[in-house]
Parts: sequence; structure tokens; C-alpha cells
Amino acid sequence: MLALNNKTKKRHITLVVIWLGFTVLAFAYFANERLVSFDINNKLQGIDHLELATYLQNYRLAESIGMGNRVIHFSQPNCECQKFSQDHILDLNKMALENHFSVVNVVVNQHEIIPATPSVAILDASGNVIYFGPYGQGLGCSQTTGFAQTMLNNLLKGFSANIIVDDAKGCYCHLG
Repeated sequence: MLALNNKTKKRHITLVVIWLGFTVLAFAYFANERLVSFDINNKLQGIDHLELATYLQNYRLAESIGMGNRVIHFSQPNCECQKFSQDHILDLNKMALENHFSVVNVVVNQHEIIPATPSVAILDASGNVIYFGPYGQGLGCSQTTGFAQTMLNNLLKGFSANIIVDDAKGCYCHLG
């Protein structure tokens, strides 16, 4: 009887281990399927910050943004990935408004330069692109990989860079 219980116990443990292994593999597979490249069509390839700034000046005119530091959020209708960026957007807006930045929301359906949404541009008072790219990367574009927050913090501390992020994987909706 004791030998039968040991065999049954080993079978149960084996089944649980197989089930857990299968569950982990299935999760990894489906999670990886949701991770896509931000610039899958290489729209940003060969674009430098000066050329990108020229394209973004159009939004200043279209949205009647005055001179000054700005944060421009790009989104598109029905993009399921937008919900993952809400924390980033709220944090950026709070930090930007506390420091007298203009905050603009732009809805785009297609664009020749912007590869995907949700994405963000941070411009200084001269119109220079400090940052352009996704809010973060990873399955949920987690808060710990907040590119834009880091760049805005650096700008507020007096450090300026001209960074365009095109090599990130996360939940993004591509533009035509």
C-alpha cells in the first residue's frame, strides 16, 4: 500500500511539474507575440533630431503651441496599447506642468515619420527634440523603463540630449 501511495505521489508531482512548465511556456509564447518593435517599418532610420524637429514644428502651428518647452503626446484611436501608457502620461504631464511646459495631445492615424503610438516628444524652448520615442518598453511598458520621464528629469536638471528611440519592444500600434 505504501509503495502505491509513493507511485501516485510521484505521478502527481510529475503532472504538476509538466503543467507548470507548459503554463510558463504558453505565457512566454503569448507575451512574446504581444511584444513588437516600435519602429518596425524603419521610418526613423536616417532621421536625426534636427530633421525630426522640423516635422514636429508642424504640430506647433497646427495646435497653436507657443514657444517654450513642450511635451507632445501622440496617440491613435482604438489603440489597445494606450492604456499601458496612462501612468507614464500622467507622470509626464504632472512634471511638465509643474515646470511650465506646454502639453499637447495629438491624435494621428498615419504619419510619414512617427512609426507607432503611444509615443511622446519632448522639445525645449528652441524647438530642439530632447526625446522622441515610446514611453517605455516591455509587455506593459512598465514604469521602471520610462524613457521619457528620465529624459524630462535630465532636462530639468540642466542636461540636454537629442535622443530618438527607435529600437524598443513593447505594446505599440503602428501607423501607416
